[in-house]
Amino acid sequence: MAANKHTDKGFCPFCGNEFLGDHDNCPFCGQDLRQYKDDLGPIMETIQTRTNIDMKSPKVRITMSIILFVLVFAGALVAFDYYETHMQPEPEPVAEGIIVDIKTNGYIDLTGDFANYDLNLLPTYDPELKLTISLSDKYVGKYNKIIWVVQTDAYNHTNAKNPFYQKVTKDIADSDNIYSVTWDNVSIGRFWITADCYGESGDYDVFIGKGVYYGKYTTTYSWEYDGTVNSFEYTMSSDEVKNCLNVDLSIRLDEQSKTSMTKYVVDSLSVETLNDQLRSLFNKNYRDSQAKYADFVLSFVQNCFPNVFDSFNYRVNDYWAYPTETLLWGCGDDEDRAILYCSIMKREGRDVGLLFLPETTIAAVDVDLTDSPISAYAKGVRGVYSLYIVADTSSDLGLGELRPYYDISDNGRILYYNGEEIHGRYGLEVV
Repeated sequence: MAANKHTDKGFCPFCGNEFLGDHDNCPFCGQDLRQYKDDLGPIMETIQTRTNIDMKSPKVRITMSIILFVLVFAGALVAFDYYETHMQPEPEPVAEGIIVDIKTNGYIDLTGDFANYDLNLLPTYDPELKLTISLSDKYVGKYNKIIWVVQTDAYNHTNAKNPFYQKVTKDIADSDNIYSVTWDNVSIGRFWITADCYGESGDYDVFIGKGVYYGKYTTTYSWEYDGTVNSFEYTMSSDEVKNCLNVDLSIRLDEQSKTSMTKYVVDSLSVETLNDQLRSLFNKNYRDSQAKYADFVLSFVQNCFPNVFDSFNYRVNDYWAYPTETLLWGCGDDEDRAILYCSIMKREGRDVGLLFLPETTIAAVDVDLTDSPISAYAKGVRGVYSLYIVADTSSDLGLGELRPYYDISDNGRILYYNGEEIHGRYGLEVV
């Protein structure tokens, strides 16, 4: 006999009460039970059949209702989070700088008060590149004196041993145009523009603009060797310039602390180009020999790259520069110039090494001294397989010569400083 559905027990998931019969609304709380019966009922019957759990028990039904509510609520949170993460528009990027194209060579990347337009920069060509820096028009008439300062971060040929520095004071009593200044000695690299502005009522404002000039680096080398003036124009690619300017100082110093200085003797496009030009000039003016060319390159490094401390170019006391960096800045300390010399001679095909001495580092090169007039006096230090002739890149001495307080034994195995033997960290390290 079939069971009478009107005598079956019902259950309200809202108030938790049981009742007899089939009701569309709970007789106790009045909530609509039709959706509950259509959706949850079949599920509970299936669970009851497969698990033998009494799904009509009030405790079970209340528990199932709570679980269903939690699942629905969690699903809503996930959907909301996805919408927040994936459906909302990305924020607009904040501009970090302004790019100014230089039609003759490369571009300038401007930041600081250039980026917020308090300062403006206009390149002109007359025919050489000049940069006109000016305050925004909104400040015109506010000040009666402005002190303009232009400064670069590296050595400049016109101001030896110091970064370039130019200061111009403009007073309204002397000129109507105090709100702009022209920089006519523009060089590749980083620069700062500072405008100290003074108002008539005692107001004071300062504006600082920063920039990096990227482009090809071109310079002319000229020096005298063996009675002949040698001169040529050299150009470094914009890619190599950019690599030099974008060095991370902290990373470089960390690498430097973990490696040998000889690792900085490297070949590159700039070194290849330089050696080709030096070799071509040498072949034009002199009789070819290994020793003569090694001495010729030594004189080039000594005369064209002044001794400048690392603190001027790199803001640290000790920085091992790659040859490209020394070429770009046009100067270096004893280590930098020894590395440059070794890089050129290595490109030429010679074996080279760095000779570490008290208070200095110089270069050494394996060259054939046969028929060379310096063979009678040249100093050399013994390597594993050959004798390396000294090249003192930190003086004006010729190939094979040493300053008087240094000496090397005739067999090239013992170094002397002020007449005493030196050992330990001093000696030759072959590249």
